[in-house]
Amino acid sequence: MSEPVPPQPGRPSDPPSPRIGTADREAAMAALDAHLEAGRLDAEEYGERSARAAEARTADDLVPLFADLPQPHPPLPGETPAVATPGRAPATRREPGVLARYGPAISGALPIIALVLFFTVPIPNAWVFFLLIPLGGALFASSRRNGSDERDER
Repeated sequence: MSEPVPPQPGRPSDPPSPRIGTADREAAMAALDAHLEAGRLDAEEYGERSARAAEARTADDLVPLFADLPQPHPPLPGETPAVATPGRAPATRREPGVLARYGPAISGALPIIALVLFFTVPIPNAWVFFLLIPLGGALFASSRRNGSDERDER
């Protein structure tokens, strides 16, 4: 049985792997979820890898989980960020805004809201409530257009 070799003076030893936090483990789990959905992992292998990701304490604990898988990989501390392709911004996933999330439901309800207001609010020229329909359509159309642009980039 051989004894471990002590570090020699003047020779730098490998730095320890950076510790990871909850957000890093959750990013790894999300990447494994994507591979499961894509069919690259079966349920058993997904369960094993996700258990190891949940127990990971350092970045080196996560690296073997993605060694045989294509992107997406979680960003790990200590890694250099991916180089952006010239002329194209790096892809980032943004959460949809309030208009993009609730706009279609509100624009679908606007004719009913206008009709209820027309019959219940006692003002002269109550027909102006029907102007809510095209105004809401114009407002929510821009949010739908921005949302479709984001989906096209992915």
